[in-house]
Amino acid sequence: MYNYKIINGIYGETSLYDITPIKAKDTFIFDKNKKRYLDLRSGLWNVSLGYKPDIYTNISKKFNDLLKKQLPYLDNHSFKHPIYQETANTILDFVGLDFNNIIYTNSGSENTELSLKLANYVNKKGKESKILAFNNSYHGTFFGAMSISGIDQELNHIFNPKYGHVTFIKYPNSIEQENKILKQLELICSDYDVMFIEPILSSAGIYTTSIEFMNKLIKILHKNNVMVVFDEVATGFYRTGDRFYFKKLKYIPDLVCLSKGINNGITPFGCVCISNRLNEVLKNSSQNMEHFSTQNGNLLGISSANIIVQYYLEHEKDILQNINNIECIFRELLTNSGLQYRKQGAMLAIKTNDNQSQLILKKLEKLGILVYLYKNESEEGISIFPQFNIKLEVLKKALKIIIKHVSNF
Repeated sequence: MYNYKIINGIYGETSLYDITPIKAKDTFIFDKNKKRYLDLRSGLWNVSLGYKPDIYTNISKKFNDLLKKQLPYLDNHSFKHPIYQETANTILDFVGLDFNNIIYTNSGSENTELSLKLANYVNKKGKESKILAFNNSYHGTFFGAMSISGIDQELNHIFNPKYGHVTFIKYPNSIEQENKILKQLELICSDYDVMFIEPILSSAGIYTTSIEFMNKLIKILHKNNVMVVFDEVATGFYRTGDRFYFKKLKYIPDLVCLSKGINNGITPFGCVCISNRLNEVLKNSSQNMEHFSTQNGNLLGISSANIIVQYYLEHEKDILQNINNIECIFRELLTNSGLQYRKQGAMLAIKTNDNQSQLILKKLEKLGILVYLYKNESEEGISIFPQFNIKLEVLKKALKIIIKHVSNF
């Protein structure tokens, strides 16, 4: 009997796994009976670097230093602190020269709310906010995020009125559809304020488009004075094989939303990166703007992000090589498997038969393999986000077991 509740959508009110972890090491978590489980979901896509003792040692030292000073908490709306600027410099160095400011948040969902506010403050063209987003996209669980998350519209239809006027664009799955959507947007997008783009539909099952489509899309949006927000909460920090998906593109979004892998799941943390172009607009705006929450500026969250992003920078070559090896294993084992799958970098979705994905997940759990689920309007399946430090032979062995079980169902 538990006195806490879980509101878990179509998966009910119980936890997804029947496991009580007591410790973790490398790419495994261990239960009270010392059974180990291979974490192929990277702790809900947060723990990209794995459960590495050297990382935790460095973060523990920093946390202990702050706590010895009896300074567990600050908010950056009231105080200044050197770590605020140091972490901003670290993140901006990682994100690149096209961005020169960040705003700290606590999660990907809060990133969406902040981005909606910024679009409303400086780019609202009419009485009502007008927003574009992809169907089957996911942007969080707060009220604004629920309004623009295409994948959850059926679940969230009871929450009305929604934020602004949202038009969902079909996420293309062919060159023909890409061209059709671009033509459609050419005709309508001048009336809109902002488009939220999840460049790869991660929660929906790893759907991708061509690079050319994304470049043309941003070009059309900017030509029509539509703010472009890239939600890279799932795709950021090497998950696609680059630092960020937008690094593959010629054109730059106005805002980039980051969370999850930004601090390897140490604490709730996120940020929104502001492009140089948009920063000039914000500086010249006479609009009185406001956004804050109690934990914006929490020193523990910001310190952990600073350490993790520095780790990414120091180990980038090895990380990129590991992700390339992971993707090669996906291709090697699945190409002739007879299964339907989609992949990008260290992201993989394998389609299952209807009403089978959760059964397969539980079978794999008993075998000590943890995967995740996806479900969209047309299919369901399991998704895999391996940690970057996974041993390749371990991944191969686990993926063979997964392929066998999906095939058997």
